[in-house]
Formats: sequence, structure tokens, C-alpha cells
Amino acid sequence: MGKRFWWFAVGVGLTAVIVWKGRAWYRRYTPQGIADQLHDAREGLTDRVSGFVATFQEAMMLREAELREALEPSEQI
Repeated sequence: MGKRFWWFAVGVGLTAVIVWKGRAWYRRYTPQGIADQLHDAREGLTDRVSGFVATFQEAMMLREAELREALEPSEQI
């Protein structure tokens, strides 16, 4: 009787996991789920691009300041 109950419990557990994961997969591949994935991907891309642009502009301004300082004629007394 113990083996039967154990296998029954294993079957119930596997069924619960399969149903739970199946629902998640189903929601993921519905039109609304795909739209949500695309929205999240777009937001992530927008954040990364804006971060890159901000870093690039900051580095460009610093380098420009260094070049201007190096090219300015030094004051002679």
C-alpha cells in the first residue's frame, strides 16, 4: 500500500507541476504575452541605448576639454 500511495503522490506532484508550467508557457505565447515580452525588450533596449549615449557624451565632453586645454597657448609673463 505504501508504494502505491508514493507513486500516487508522485503522479499528483508531477501533474501539478506540468499544469502550473503549462499555464505559464501558454500565457507566454499568447498574443498578449508576446506583446508584453516585446514591450519589456523595448524598454530594456531603450535604457541601454540611453545609458550608452549619456556615457558617450560625457566622455566626449571630457576629451574635448582635455584637447582644448592642451591646445590653448600658455600664458607667458
